[in-house]
Amino acid sequence: MKKGIFFLLFVFMLALIFADIFFSPSLASNTKKTSIPFLHALHGDSIGLSCEACHSGAYTNREAFMPSKSDCMDCHRLPLTESEGIASLDSALKNASEHPFQTKNRLPAHVVFHHGVHAKANVSCEECHSNELAWDRGTPPLLLMNECLACHQGKRGFEASATDCASCHR
Repeated sequence: MKKGIFFLLFVFMLALIFADIFFSPSLASNTKKTSIPFLHALHGDSIGLSCEACHSGAYTNREAFMPSKSDCMDCHRLPLTESEGIASLDSALKNASEHPFQTKNRLPAHVVFHHGVHAKANVSCEECHSNELAWDRGTPPLLLMNECLACHQGKRGFEASATDCASCHR
């Protein structure tokens, strides 16, 4: 009897993995590239801005939101931040929509993720979003289930946490 239950659970997990691989939205159709250049290292490492300075909700909400045109200009209009690049930024933003940076959720509809819960558990943004160059090119890296499981199973320097399927899959 126990072997039958474990076999069904194994088959169910395989089905979830294959569903994530084959039916997840593609990155190409979910990311709108922008002509406005952005460098995470310049804003974070050089200036010291936190992720939530531009991505509101990153530390508290389910979603981390993309900045709007006015969010960018709130800082770039300050006298202390004038630089040679402000003219090209003005030019790029002039014809841009109010929300020039748009990324749709890259997780399958049946996967639940909450940024705030992970931030409260002291998981840094860089743990999942470490490839700044890919982000800056407008091609965010694909997150795979085995990467999530590595953390949740305690294999990446975090204590093991929820690994039951229903915690993340609906």
